[in-house]
Amino acid sequence: METASPLRRLFATILDGILFFLTLIIGYIIWWLIVLGRGQTSGKQLLGIYAIRRDGGRAGWGTMFVREVVKAVAHSFVIGFFADAILLLMDDEDHRSLSDRVAGTIIMR
Repeated sequence: METASPLRRLFATILDGILFFLTLIIGYIIWWLIVLGRGQTSGKQLLGIYAIRRDGGRAGWGTMFVREVVKAVAHSFVIGFFADAILLLMDDEDHRSLSDRVAGTIIMR
């Protein structure tokens, strides 16, 4: 047996950090996919809010996936983020964002 070199120990520490973050990310994605089918995101689940379709039906996985993709694309552009904020603040009784309007959803408590 021989002792591990400092360089090998450094690489082991780096790999531990990478694996830690990867498992957190994978865990978050799994959680996100599970709650998406309930009309929620992880944050919505923690706050006790959920999305329904505008017609009152359940917002399933497909509707929520479309909503989240639209939100991700819109928020990737600065102007989309501000447009979304303006839509939320408008005098609309449902306070629907751009992603809600595209997906046809309303967020309920």
